[in-house]
Amino acid sequence: MPRRKRHPTLPDGPLVLVAARFRALGDPSRLKIVNRLMNGEQAVQELLQETGLTQTNLSRHLGILRQQGIVERRSEGNRALFRIADPTLVDVCEAVCAGLADQLAEDLDEFQGSGI
Repeated sequence: MPRRKRHPTLPDGPLVLVAARFRALGDPSRLKIVNRLMNGEQAVQELLQETGLTQTNLSRHLGILRQQGIVERRSEGNRALFRIADPTLVDVCEAVCAGLADQLAEDLDEFQGSGI
């Protein structure tokens, strides 16, 4: 088994910030927005169509994601465009999805091997 990289222990202050970022990502609607933005910058109108959220909900979720530094906004004429602000977020999402895929594959193997 490969040796895991050791990470420094964080003091409480930074841990509070990390927890806030994870809380912001802990909502399915916000993850849906982040998932769409992982393919590149999008206008609010595109996000409305792709996510199926109402204008009010989308605005609220985008506000939370902006507050946590996850997405950023820019204006182009009368359009508001959003993109992922922190590129490391893409790596985190890919790692979580890969871990889930591995776990599901293990669970399926166990289920198939159980004789049920």
